[in-house]
Amino acid sequence: MMKVSQSIISFAGFKQTAKNRSGFEDGYFEHIAKYSNREILTFAPRTWKTGVKILADQLRRQGIQRVAMLSYSHGQAAATAFARYAFEIGLAVDLWIACDPVYRPTWLPRWTVSQIFAFKALKKKGKIKVPSNIKRTVYVRQTKNKPCGHTLVPTHPDQHVSCEGIIHSLRHDQIDESDVYWNLVKSELEVWTNPPKATQI
Repeated sequence: MMKVSQSIISFAGFKQTAKNRSGFEDGYFEHIAKYSNREILTFAPRTWKTGVKILADQLRRQGIQRVAMLSYSHGQAAATAFARYAFEIGLAVDLWIACDPVYRPTWLPRWTVSQIFAFKALKKKGKIKVPSNIKRTVYVRQTKNKPCGHTLVPTHPDQHVSCEGIIHSLRHDQIDESDVYWNLVKSELEVWTNPPKATQI
């Protein structure tokens, strides 16, 4: 019997809760849940305020070795916090697929009431530093309204960080349902779940 060694986790946006249906949640059940098998563990989207240390510790206890992350909007704050803690406990984060990631200071608690201090979230230009232990990061963003996604930047020369599309026709509250994002998720996860095997000489 093969043991689960990989996990796909996701973090929803600022206004999305576990009680309400959302496009990001629908995307999970349509595109991600099917990856669950004897080797891969998936989780329905957690809120952006979720306890990422508890989640990371749980995965480590269960023998998970590799993690892929999805995030939407303020979910990037949870994703980056998860990655930083994962590094501390020796959990590998191979892939991050972000949708319209919105800036939030790393020092600011992930509490709704503290949002007033995240004034840069409403600016069109902003940079979000990708934790150095995330190997590959790809994302899409929109420019139609605020908040609009900000630029993800690498913090280590060995990282791959790439904006795969800037969408001008969709609002922030629509982009998490876009085919552009979910097709990107599908193509990236196909590679992540079926990595090319090393050729033998």
